[in-house]
Amino acid sequence: MNEAPARLVARLVAVQIGVHVVAFAITAAFAPRVLLLEEAGQAPAIAISLVLGLFAASFSTAATLIATRPLEPTLRHLALGSEAASPESLIALYALPARLAIGGVAFVLAASIVTVLPGVRPQSFDTTTAIALVLLLFTLLSTAALPAYVLMRASVAAVLERVPVPVAQPALRLLGHRLFGKVRQRLVLAVAAPVAFVALGAALLVDAHARARDQEARVEDARDIAHAVFEPLTRDGTQPKASGVDAPGYAHVVEAAAALGYHVGVTRAYTGDFALVRGDDGTTQVAVPLEGETALVRFGTSRSAPVTALYALLAIAAVALAGILGTRIAAAFEKDIALATRAIRHAGVDQVMRGTIILHDARFAMVRELVDSVDGLGGIFREFASAQRRSIEAREATERMRGLLLASMSHDLKAPLNAVLGFAELVGRSELTDGQYESLAIIEQRGRELLVLIDTILDSARAEAGELEVSPEPTHVGDVVMSAVLEARDLTVGAEVQVTAEIQPGMPRLFVDGTRVAQALTAIVMTAARFSHKGIIPMRATLPGDGDRLQLEVETSGEGLPFAEREKIFDAFKSAESARRQGGLGLGLQLARSIVAIHGGSIEVEATNGGGIVFRVWLPVDQDRASIRARASKPRLDP
Repeated sequence: MNEAPARLVARLVAVQIGVHVVAFAITAAFAPRVLLLEEAGQAPAIAISLVLGLFAASFSTAATLIATRPLEPTLRHLALGSEAASPESLIALYALPARLAIGGVAFVLAASIVTVLPGVRPQSFDTTTAIALVLLLFTLLSTAALPAYVLMRASVAAVLERVPVPVAQPALRLLGHRLFGKVRQRLVLAVAAPVAFVALGAALLVDAHARARDQEARVEDARDIAHAVFEPLTRDGTQPKASGVDAPGYAHVVEAAAALGYHVGVTRAYTGDFALVRGDDGTTQVAVPLEGETALVRFGTSRSAPVTALYALLAIAAVALAGILGTRIAAAFEKDIALATRAIRHAGVDQVMRGTIILHDARFAMVRELVDSVDGLGGIFREFASAQRRSIEAREATERMRGLLLASMSHDLKAPLNAVLGFAELVGRSELTDGQYESLAIIEQRGRELLVLIDTILDSARAEAGELEVSPEPTHVGDVVMSAVLEARDLTVGAEVQVTAEIQPGMPRLFVDGTRVAQALTAIVMTAARFSHKGIIPMRATLPGDGDRLQLEVETSGEGLPFAEREKIFDAFKSAESARRQGGLGLGLQLARSIVAIHGGSIEVEATNGGGIVFRVWLPVDQDRASIRARASKPRLDP
């Protein structure tokens, strides 16, 4: 059992929980310092980071379990080494790491945005500070999502490597261009995304320092304005009798301060120390205690600083340069992939025999190793193809020599055998004793058997060479069947078998070479006689179904044949075991299949319920002379 698929879900959950713990722990530890938060805002920032981390880990765990539930049968099949996995499930498994990584980042972004809303945002946070914390969380988690995606992709790849080839091939065909069509975009994203995260983090840091410095300056300005408005001095430095709202020029000073964004007021209700209060509307109010009253100065929390805009431009420039660099790298990688693809596609017989042509070396080490492996494989394949070609040429030469040998031997053997049979017939016309007649009958029968065997050898050689002559003409089914039955009876004299014929009434005439078809049926009956030690061998001619094909059945009642041996009996010289048991090499059945194939038919071998076998011959009823002769001009040894 393979452990990689069985432990995939646990590994994905562990990777995501570990990433979220590390990312949010770093955020909680460094957010107050990075954003230069005041003491009142540090505790809420840490609390938000830890709570969001807990929610993100819970969401990732639930999302992983839900996303992998439909893939559980596939993972079980892969763990057991089964080929039952579907291509669609493999594609879903391939896309799983990206879906989980994007889903985790999207959830954290949505959950952190909620903390900016009024009522949820801590009172010590203004809107700008809350948004800065959200951006910091998004930056750190997005940065951490990259190694998380790599680790999850490695775990899934370890599982996909175990997929059987017959299952992986249709999945790759379905995936198609999606696997290699977006190489450029993925490489650009891989290069530009880290730079963008670093640039965003740097921009946040600069903005935090700029806002903190601006806030300190504005608070000092508010303090100075309060003292300047409500504690004016005379030219000699003494305190005038009228101060506060009664001071000379009070309205003018308040109007000038408002023009600078400071709204000045006075109250006697507050008598405490210096205080700073941030409002939900993004403003800050400073309470400056004076003699007998308190000045209130309200102003905006922060202003846009030129340095922030400068760093924003630098960040955009850095991302643009990274995009350009990624595009160049992607273009080079695509060229290497195209080189490797061409090397693989040109690994055919003709190209490999000529040798692999590599126009230039690959720039990337992985692709270079792949191309070198393809070239090495091509060298091995060239040796194999050369050996196979020599083997094919030797086999063709052997087949030609065998055909010539069989034809030559057939002619050389047929002439003296005809002489023997002729003299036996002449001797039979003389007066002989009963014993002499019996001996002469045996000589004639064995001679006819040997003559049939020689004719079979000669015709097999002709059929294999595509030179078997046929003369199709309209023929009655009964003439063909009875001719084969009578010939088989003569050849099986002395055997404990009886050949019978059953012909369905109303049979149409066939356009065939009756002599050749009868020769094929005789060979089938003789083979059936070898498998039947005794009993009846019936030959049945019927017209089943829609009547477009004639069915001829020859059934044996003896021992059957294993399934693996049934097709071998049609191959001459290939069934040595059958030759030892039945005394034949299969030439008769091979010739029978060739003859039937020339007439557009086929032969089947099936087992019977009684333990024997049945040879079933199918012949088309309607066909023309041209098609028969066209098939006779080609070798028809295969089914």
